[in-house]
Amino acid sequence: MIETLPWPQVLLGLAAALSILIIYDIAYVWPLCRRLAAANERCRVLEQGMGAAAQLSERIADVENRSREHWSQLGERLGQLELMTDARSYEQAIGFAEQGEQAERLMSCFGLTEGEADLVKLLHGDKDRNERERRNGTS
Repeated sequence: MIETLPWPQVLLGLAAALSILIIYDIAYVWPLCRRLAAANERCRVLEQGMGAAAQLSERIADVENRSREHWSQLGERLGQLELMTDARSYEQAIGFAEQGEQAERLMSCFGLTEGEADLVKLLHGDKDRNERERRNGTS
């Protein structure tokens, strides 16, 4: 049977089939492989980007924690500064009250409330007057 086959036509058919397969591979499969390689590259880049995004997220969390610490430290320092300023303003207000300054002036200059200014004036007001009252009371 092999001897009776029309070899030239069989070889021509095989060559035609091989040619069609090569053309199919070049025209259809090769572009698909290129697209698949490009898609793989994009996936790799996206995965790297996701890794970078995770690192960025961690860094942002660290910065946020540090900023919270800084804000709390600033709050503590501000509180300490306010306490120091309040104490100093009371000392100054007492000094002015001893010199005979009015309560209204103590309120405007040192930020005291009306009750605080009246109390400072009552306790420390006009040193000369207080000394005179002590002398009169002891005489």
